[in-house]
Amino acid sequence: MNHPIPPVRVDLRGTGSEQGELARWRLISLEKQLPQPRLLTGVGTPALVAALLLTLLAIFTFAYLNRTSPAGVPRAVTDSQREFVREVARGLDSSVVRSREELARTADAYNARPAGAAAQLAALTRDQPKWRGVGVLDAGGRSSVAGAGQPVALPAGITAGRVAVPVVEGNDPRLLLVEPLTDGRLLVAELNLHIRTLRLDPKAKQAVLIAVPGGGRSLVQGAPVQAAPALDELIVGAVGATSGVPTATRTGAPVVSAADKGPAVPVAPVVTADAAGRTGVVVVSLVYVPVTAAAVTREPLVAALALLVGAGAVLLILQFGLVRPVRLLLVHAKAAASGNSTEGSPKTANAQVNRIASAFTTLAVRQRSSTAQRSSTAQRSSTAQRGADPGAGGVPAGAAVVMAVVAVLSAAGGIMATLTPDEQDLPAQVVRDSENQVAAVAGAVDDTLDSGYTKLTQAGADNRKAGTRQMRQVLDRLLDENHRFRSGYLVSANGSVITSAGRAPLRPGGPLPGEGGVVLHDVQGRLPIVYAYTQLADGRSLVAEFDVRYLTRLLERVDGRLRVLDVDQRDILDSAGYLAFTQISSPQVRSATAEALTGKPYARVAEVDGDRKLLIAAPVALEGSAAHLEWTVVAERPITDFALPGNELRQGALLVAVVAAGIGLLLFSWYYFFQLRPLRNLAREAAALAGGDSSRVISPRWHDDIGAVAVCLEVCRQAAIHGEQRLGGAARLRGTEGMPTAIMTRVPERRKAGSRGGRSSRRGD
Repeated sequence: MNHPIPPVRVDLRGTGSEQGELARWRLISLEKQLPQPRLLTGVGTPALVAALLLTLLAIFTFAYLNRTSPAGVPRAVTDSQREFVREVARGLDSSVVRSREELARTADAYNARPAGAAAQLAALTRDQPKWRGVGVLDAGGRSSVAGAGQPVALPAGITAGRVAVPVVEGNDPRLLLVEPLTDGRLLVAELNLHIRTLRLDPKAKQAVLIAVPGGGRSLVQGAPVQAAPALDELIVGAVGATSGVPTATRTGAPVVSAADKGPAVPVAPVVTADAAGRTGVVVVSLVYVPVTAAAVTREPLVAALALLVGAGAVLLILQFGLVRPVRLLLVHAKAAASGNSTEGSPKTANAQVNRIASAFTTLAVRQRSSTAQRSSTAQRSSTAQRGADPGAGGVPAGAAVVMAVVAVLSAAGGIMATLTPDEQDLPAQVVRDSENQVAAVAGAVDDTLDSGYTKLTQAGADNRKAGTRQMRQVLDRLLDENHRFRSGYLVSANGSVITSAGRAPLRPGGPLPGEGGVVLHDVQGRLPIVYAYTQLADGRSLVAEFDVRYLTRLLERVDGRLRVLDVDQRDILDSAGYLAFTQISSPQVRSATAEALTGKPYARVAEVDGDRKLLIAAPVALEGSAAHLEWTVVAERPITDFALPGNELRQGALLVAVVAAGIGLLLFSWYYFFQLRPLRNLAREAAALAGGDSSRVISPRWHDDIGAVAVCLEVCRQAAIHGEQRLGGAARLRGTEGMPTAIMTRVPERRKAGSRGGRSSRRGD
């Protein structure tokens, strides 16, 4: 905060020494009145901050781009293993849930008619090898009342209730399911834990196991697991970690594996485990992945050096193009505003600074001429012309800032230009895992359609002759228990709707095609109409329409774009948004779909629509109620989406380049709003003042170095009008923008002791 300097009487007719003392006093007084730059408002602060940010970004870049995966295993492999195991565990859990529902229906049938226990158990296990054995035991779980398949027994310590007990012995994992009955007895069944057939890579010695935390493990598919303490510890650690995280991954130390051809390649065991719902079992995948040597790459170092060079360029360009000229101008302005002699204007690289400095020189000459004698109009005109001279050229301040920003952007562009190209291929394990995931999605779509038809058939079989009201209740219950359906309705023999539940039917009226099945109605309209139907004994039929959004969500289990195409290459479902029944034109996709419908798996990296993508196709169903639809799930995922070393390097570099561009934008914005605009405005005002227009008061916009120059210019303007008494030592109020400085006449003091008027006069002063 600046305080007005009290007036001091100085004899200006003194010696030269007195004049020097007066000039020094004016300079000291002026500096006390000038605004001082605060934190982050100095003219050199933006350049310093930008250089510091670029230096920190260079350090971060070197560390971030120089990352290596554990044991040299690409992160794409560990990610694909996690997704693969998660999908297998989800499928196993769904299978157990469906089996549990079947066992619960058998328990309901027993509760309704206990005398038919033998027939009910036989119906449960008929043509279903997943049931190892099922039986009705007494309340203590010791003696068997009825049974089917192999004998079952309740393990000791198991409480009589609805429980699931995993049993893992050898290569025969099972799940013991217990359902309490209303008469106090127990329905106990042993369910074989089978996993759908997977395509495993024999070269990677992949194995899929089912394990129990703190218990044993069983091999269900793949290569035998060798006995090794380190490997056992790895598997036990991954299985135990599933209690704290959804999916656990453990990577072992690399070992040398003998290759069929060529030199031995070091491989690292990767163990991934995920719990199958609340069944108490864990799905484990073991695979040996070739180790990628952590080669020293130049990209992180080059990127860091480019940012450091950019930081140095910012400092140099702005130091000589803006910061140093403004500081020289401030020194010159202080000298002119305090009455010190100035030997010409400082010549800098900044055009605006040169113009303002020339105006100070012109005003100083005018002030000295005004003090000696009032100059003639011709003399003032000549001086004004000299003051209007913009100075000896120079580069505009905006150009210097733009050059600094270009240096930052050039560093960002250099980072992107020196990087290696994107990855063009994928590890074999990633391709195989992705193939299994897409096959799982196709199986989920098939299971949704087939089990939906089965549930509808069961509902129709249990209520063949039910009335309209009772059938409405059946439909309500069916939709409540199955979110896959959007609507359900009962139709007459001619196809008209008798009663319905859920949303309005999309299927138009008309007879149904046949006695039952899953149907895609026509291939027109904005949405595909997929429904299941079954015919009742009296000619009526039950129809349930599948929810397209529910089916589409099944496709979203796998990253990338997944589509369901029919045999005519039309888009039926799409995870990325689509127009229904759009004809697919890509030859790669068409050939993949055609090959998948023959039963051959299709999974390879191909050029699709100009991009390198992993293209996978799997048939939805080759048998069952949905087989006649001839649907295929096609998955497309760009190679750049996978976490491979080259892709990660480019993505990290892109992140760094974006941050560097942001720093450049911050630098430009900071200088433009707080330095360039005030400097340009001050240059225009200085040129007008030097040209003879002294009517405008010059006010500082900001309390910084440019604001101090503005105050000095205002001092020189007042001195040019009123003489040297308005130089640095004069008492004045520092104006702000919108509040011009006004020179007020001093009111003489009236010193009358005890006078109220005197006190009033002093207050007015």
